[in-house]
Amino acid sequence: MSGAFGDETIIVIFFFYGLAFYSLGLALLVESGRASELGFARSMRLLAGFGLLHGFHEWFDMTEHALTLYYDHPVPTEWVWLRLGVLASSFVALLAFGEQLLVRERYGNSPNWYRTTGAIGLFAIASIGVQIVYRLDDVAWAQAVDVLTRYTLGILGTVLTCFALWEQRVTFQKRGMRRFVFDLDLAVIAFFLYGVVGQIFNGESVFFPSNIINSTLFRATLGFPIQLFRSAMAAIVAFSMIRVLRVLEVENEERLNAIQQAKVDAERRSREELLQLNRELQAANAETARLLDEVQRRDELRGELLQRITNAQESERKRIARELHDGTGQALTGLALGLRGIVNMIDINDECDGVSLRQDQLRELEAMATTSLGELRGLIDDLRPPQLDDMGLVAALRWQVDKFVQRTGIQADVTVIGKPEALPSEVETTLFRIVQEGLTNIAKHAHADRVKVTLNFEDGLELSVWDNGIGFDSSAVFESHSPRTAWGLLGMQERASLINALLTFDSMPGQGTTLTVRLHENNGSRGKL
Repeated sequence: MSGAFGDETIIVIFFFYGLAFYSLGLALLVESGRASELGFARSMRLLAGFGLLHGFHEWFDMTEHALTLYYDHPVPTEWVWLRLGVLASSFVALLAFGEQLLVRERYGNSPNWYRTTGAIGLFAIASIGVQIVYRLDDVAWAQAVDVLTRYTLGILGTVLTCFALWEQRVTFQKRGMRRFVFDLDLAVIAFFLYGVVGQIFNGESVFFPSNIINSTLFRATLGFPIQLFRSAMAAIVAFSMIRVLRVLEVENEERLNAIQQAKVDAERRSREELLQLNRELQAANAETARLLDEVQRRDELRGELLQRITNAQESERKRIARELHDGTGQALTGLALGLRGIVNMIDINDECDGVSLRQDQLRELEAMATTSLGELRGLIDDLRPPQLDDMGLVAALRWQVDKFVQRTGIQADVTVIGKPEALPSEVETTLFRIVQEGLTNIAKHAHADRVKVTLNFEDGLELSVWDNGIGFDSSAVFESHSPRTAWGLLGMQERASLINALLTFDSMPGQGTTLTVRLHENNGSRGKL
C-alpha cells in the first residue's frame, strides 16, 4: 500500500491502539482494589476487562497484518475466530459495565442484565441470520460477524457506557469533586466518537450499511485510516479515564481525614465519658460500700436477733416444760392417785348400786386424769426433751427416732459414725430441732417406709436424714415462682445458718430425699469430751 499510511504504518497504529486500551485496562484493574462508595469504582473491573481484552484484540489484528505483510502467510481461520471471540468478549464486558453502573446509580441495586443479554441475543441472531440469507464462505462470514459485533455489541455497549458515565457527573458534583467532571466529560465524548463513529466505519461486508459506509469510505474521504482515528480516541479515553481515577485517591484522602477527625472526636468524647464514668463509679463505689456496710450490719443484727429469739424460744420451752412438770403434772398425778384411792375405799366399804355408779364415774375420772397426764408428759418432752439436757444429742436423737417409729410405724434407726463429741447447747438444740422437723415432714409428705438418721463425727460433724419416699424437685422448691412456699425447709436452713452450718437437700421425684447438715470446722462450736 502506497502513501503516508502504508501497511507498516498501520501495524504501528495497531500497536499503540492496543497499548492505549491495555494501559487503560491495567490502570483500572490496579485501582479496582480500592475501597470506594462510588458506583463507578465498584464497576471498574468490568471496564478493566474491556480495556485488556480490546487491547489484546488490536494486537491480534496487528499480528494478522504483520503475517500478511512480511511473510505473505495466510491467517488460519481458527486465529480469525479467536480474534473475533476476544473482540466480542471485550464489548460484552463494556455492555455489562454500562448496565451495572447505570442501574447502581439510578436504583442502588444489582442489575438484572437484561440489556446485556438482549444485545448478545441480537448479535447471535444477526450472525446466524446473515449466514442463512447470504450463504457466505468462512472468510466472508468472519468479516460479516466482525461487522455485526461492532454494530450490535460495540455501539450498544458504547452508548450504554457513555450514558452511565454521563450520569456519574452528578455524583461527582454532589460530592464536591467538580474538578474531575471535565476529565469525565472528555472521556465520554472520546468514548462516544470511538464506539459509535469508529465502529460504524469498519470493514466492508455484504449487507447494508457496511457495504457502503465502511473503512474504505472513511479513508477515501478524510485521507487517513479509521484505525488512526480509533487509536487517537482510545488514547484520549485512556488519558482522561486515568485522570478520573484520581477521584478514588481524593475520596480515600477524604475518608482518611474523616476517619481521623472521627477518631479525634471519639477520643475526646471517650475521655469526657471516661471522666464522667469515673466520677459516677467513685460515687457508686462509695454508695456500694455504704450499702454493703449497712447490709452487713443489718445481717449481723438479724442473726443476733434470730439467735436471741431461738434462745428465748428454747428458754421458754424449758420454763413451760418445767412448770408443767412441777405444777400441772404434779397436780394431775395427785388427782389421779386421789381418785384411785377413793375408788379403792369405795370398793372396800360399799356394795350398793348407787355406790357402784359413783365408783364407775370415779374410775372414768381417774382414766381421764391418767390420759391427760400422759399427754402432758408428751407435750413436755416435745417442748424440751430431758434427754437432750441430761444425756446429749445422740441419746435425744435415738429417743426421738423411737418415738417416731411408735407414732408412725415407719422403720427408722440412728447410726453414729466415729467418736461422739460434746457440742455447745445451742448447736445440739439446733441439730435436734432440724431432725425433729425432718421427721415431721417425712411423716406428713414422704410416704416412706424406711428412714435412716446418721451422725458422722469423722472429718467434721455431718448429720443426715434419709428416706426412701416419693421425693421432690429440690432445684425448684425454693424458686420464687413455686406455687407453695417450703416454710419448713426454709426454717431448717435458717436454723442451720445460726450455728454456721450448711444444710442441703438432695432429692428427685421418685428417688427419696437426703437432708444433710455440715458443721464448718472453723465455727468454734466443738470441743473434745
